[in-house]
Amino acid sequence: MTVVPTQDTPRPALHSGRWPLPSGRAAVAGVRGIVQGALRVWGLGPASASLTDRLAPLIQDAVARAGASRSGSLVLRLELHEPVRLLLGEILRPGDAPGDAPGGEVGGETERGRNVAAIAVTYGRRPVRGDAGAWYAHAFVWPPAPGPALGAEALGGR
Repeated sequence: MTVVPTQDTPRPALHSGRWPLPSGRAAVAGVRGIVQGALRVWGLGPASASLTDRLAPLIQDAVARAGASRSGSLVLRLELHEPVRLLLGEILRPGDAPGDAPGGEVGGETERGRNVAAIAVTYGRRPVRGDAGAWYAHAFVWPPAPGPALGAEALGGR
């Protein structure tokens, strides 16, 4: 079987944006408004509220962890791949994005350590009998937030 791509089919527009975040608590406080505003502008309609509720706390946590480990401002980058219902978020250090630093080509040695955190959210509706469907969103965070240590007590030991 041979698959031939159509030439007249327009590609969906990629929605993306970058927002500088100040250092400290102000960075965490501004994240929710940035996410909500971007999703509304990108035309997600009623889904924007649910996605904001899911994504904003994850980004806020990553920003807080990044701010605690090193001072300085951060950059929030969001990217929406609407046809596959994928929302990507990255927290970067200024000057650390590909092309910002001398010799900073993608995939090169200078690429390491630029991304402070990455979050991917897949979303959509599952069909439910007699209803419009049940909303779902799955989030993947890198690096994962540190959880409680599993000591002997947590595993049932003494």
